[in-house]
Amino acid sequence: MVQSTTGVIHRQAKMMAEQMLTEVWRDAGFPVDPVTIARAMGLHVVETDLPEAIAGALLKEAGKDPTIVIHYQDSVQRKRFTCAHELGHYSRHVAQSSTGGEYNYVSLRQRPSQAEGADQDLEDLFADEFAAHLLMPVQEVVRLQRRGDSLISAMVHFGVS
Repeated sequence: MVQSTTGVIHRQAKMMAEQMLTEVWRDAGFPVDPVTIARAMGLHVVETDLPEAIAGALLKEAGKDPTIVIHYQDSVQRKRFTCAHELGHYSRHVAQSSTGGEYNYVSLRQRPSQAEGADQDLEDLFADEFAAHLLMPVQEVVRLQRRGDSLISAMVHFGVS
């Protein structure tokens, strides 16, 4: 059952990331900028000091615009992934919501060393998959592989570590 559930999550995350790339990013090129996407969708993005174990958060209070919070000391690549991860939480919540946008929600993104392994919940699995597909769409990965790009070249192209 877990295997099929994770398979569904992988497919949903890929589909929703591809949809966001098409509808919001509009294939504007690489690297994809999740902050620009978030702001285009009406989310605030702020960098601030957070507890050491927390890389970022998605905050939503009823009657207010959602906010993605990112740890200001993280590397540019980590900030990009954290923002994309929180966009994944936001997108999934909006897709599953029947409240018309009025809801309260808090998601804290733990640093990878804190969150990996069997304890990772399905929501964070979805958000991680979403972020990976948003920043490194499969079709672009395949294109770079066929072209013979090195791993370092691909990392620079996608703006990832």
